[in-house]
Amino acid sequence: MAKSSVKQQGVNQAAIAFDGGLNLADNPDALPDNQLADVVNMFYEEGRTVLTTRPGLVHAAEPPPGGGAVVALHWFERDALEGMLVAATSDGKLYRLDQPAGWVHLADLAQPGLSPSLATFHGKLIIADGGPHLRAWDGEELTTLAGSPSATAVVEIGGRLAANSAQDLDGVALCGPYDETDWNIDQGGAVFLRAGYGDGLRVIGFGVIGQDLVVFKAGDSGKRIMRLQTAGASSSWSLSQLSRNVTANGPRAMEFVGNNLLFAGQGGIMDLAGVQQYGDIQVGGVGRPVNPALNGKNVAEMRFLPRLGVMLAFVEGDSQVLVYHPHNQAWTRLDFQGLFLSSACQAGNSVYLAGHNGHLYRLGMGESRDEVAPGQFAEIRALARSKVFTAQGEMVLRKTRLNCEAITPGTGKLQVFGSDQVSPVMLNSWSANPGLGKLAEAIGPVSDASQPLGVSAETQMVSRTRFRDAAMSFQITTTSGRIRLRLCLAEIAQVRG
Repeated sequence: MAKSSVKQQGVNQAAIAFDGGLNLADNPDALPDNQLADVVNMFYEEGRTVLTTRPGLVHAAEPPPGGGAVVALHWFERDALEGMLVAATSDGKLYRLDQPAGWVHLADLAQPGLSPSLATFHGKLIIADGGPHLRAWDGEELTTLAGSPSATAVVEIGGRLAANSAQDLDGVALCGPYDETDWNIDQGGAVFLRAGYGDGLRVIGFGVIGQDLVVFKAGDSGKRIMRLQTAGASSSWSLSQLSRNVTANGPRAMEFVGNNLLFAGQGGIMDLAGVQQYGDIQVGGVGRPVNPALNGKNVAEMRFLPRLGVMLAFVEGDSQVLVYHPHNQAWTRLDFQGLFLSSACQAGNSVYLAGHNGHLYRLGMGESRDEVAPGQFAEIRALARSKVFTAQGEMVLRKTRLNCEAITPGTGKLQVFGSDQVSPVMLNSWSANPGLGKLAEAIGPVSDASQPLGVSAETQMVSRTRFRDAAMSFQITTTSGRIRLRLCLAEIAQVRG
């Protein structure tokens, strides 16, 4: 009978499930086994906890006339049968997309360089761009909403539009119920109130949690978050302060996701819990795992995409896009070939993205490459890196088993890193072609294998390449194609003596 080595006893099996998401806030050796020290271009599909390569980009439209960057996208759903994609550009223009003709000029914005706040209300596109009044577009005619404030932030709550006011730092104006033309406080149904008074802070944005309007304020003297409870008659509304220390970056830097309102400020990405959880102040740290990735930069826009079940956070001056998955409360990050994207929206079942280069892209759910320009494609490079496993003394990696699934043809590899976390050792490499059957077990490196790896069923790749060090982490990298990562099992023995 074979006798186990006295120098390799205490064999343990590390299970890497990939379902805990990215965590940059804690040391890699202190992470739970299911969290990741790094991940790029992978996400969790809606309702699932299987880490998956993101879909590819499809080029949808050339830049709007003038070549300005796209700073905001909005899907204007005119009625149940008709909708239009609207884009605001850095040179102060608002366009609608008329395919196949392309972008059609809709309006000039009052403050070029300002990202306007856009809302759909009562079959109208409401435009808050810092002009003398709000404006409304019904798909044909652009009108000024007389009596409305000069606003840079607008949101719908309880059948009313709520807007800030350039004429009054503290002011919050709400139109009459279900009537965007009613801004008459004395003889109509409109309401005007002050979110705090005389603190020198300007209302810069709004969030909505149920019947509560969350008011974000900022200025040289401080920051505030206020809560306006709008349940019942307006005479019974109440205002309270939630925080004196944090606020959002601007009117597009907040989004309701799951049961929480997420917002981004100078402290990173945070959240406010549901109404039933409010105390004097309930600012949560939902963004803690990824806030180090911001490196002091601001999040300019946060957008929830029901089609994917995720929220995207766009970082100013950065090509990385942070992704929050509310169903498993995990983060990942994406990079679209180094493109500086700044906005996204869902139009029906389609997801559109745009940014600095002015081009419009659509996520192709069945695509495995990025079409960065018409007819110009680039492979998606994805990466997932585990925590660092350590022990008292050195360890020997005896066997690894990777359970994965190829969605499209592609190539990839599994590597192990030692204490320096710089120099990898190859454990497995593969070339996958779905539908050609499966390679159930590959012993050792398979870079020279002549049989392609197919995944009509789940594939398990086994490596018996041995590796000895005091610390180990595992990295899966793909250079083409899309995969799903289910589990990586590493058999590790402790070296004694």
